[in-house]
Amino acid sequence: MSYKLCVKGVFDRSQMRASVGGIMKHNGRWVRGFGSMIGLADPQTAELWAIYYGLKMAWEREMTSVVVFTERRDAIYLINNPDPAYPMAALIEMITMLKGEAWSHVDIQHIHADANVAANVLATDCLDGEGGLKEFAEPPHAIIHLI
Repeated sequence: MSYKLCVKGVFDRSQMRASVGGIMKHNGRWVRGFGSMIGLADPQTAELWAIYYGLKMAWEREMTSVVVFTERRDAIYLINNPDPAYPMAALIEMITMLKGEAWSHVDIQHIHADANVAANVLATDCLDGEGGLKEFAEPPHAIIHLI
């Protein structure tokens, strides 16, 4: 049973805030979602946090076969080619450690923005939040027409 996890990190320059969001599906059906305001972070770091939170959510729910989809090719490169000098090397290491768990299958792939709209809406909706990871057992009203 393989799960599809679409993640998104967004940065609002006017508010100087970043947030993350993601949706998990299986056979095209909603399984779970998440979102969180994470504070000051550049777009690349926000995307890395989205990947981390998505993998963590999947692992904690024993979803051992997952493909993570991200719009940021640079995030995929950083995960596959860790650099200890990179400012967010500790976050990359946390992702690498999660990927090293006993998954039956885990992969991180690129997705185009037009195929990742629901994750973008979840992340954007969290920009005005107070922080703290929110999980959604049911799709929020704002994305029902997108999934």
